[in-house]
Amino acid sequence: MKKEKVMTRLVSILTMTAGLMIGACAPTTISPNWGTAYQQMRTSQVLNPTAGEDLTPVEGQDGKVNATAMETYRKTFEKPDAEFSRSIVSSGVQTK
Repeated sequence: MKKEKVMTRLVSILTMTAGLMIGACAPTTISPNWGTAYQQMRTSQVLNPTAGEDLTPVEGQDGKVNATAMETYRKTFEKPDAEFSRSIVSSGVQTK
């Protein structure tokens, strides 16, 4: 009699646990408006969406100024030499 109660209780606990686990795996429904704010923000930042299709030369800009601007822009991608005299984190190990 006692073993039957223990088994019945164990089966019911396992059934409830399995039911909870299956219920936790239910897919979440995404709102139909999901991503709308991102798309609106992205669209509002584009001044001329067809600018890449226009192949006519740009007029009214100085070539030397543009060349200097491009050279300065490209220099920002060069890696500077990292020279550290000591470690920023005090781990007991010093560089150099």
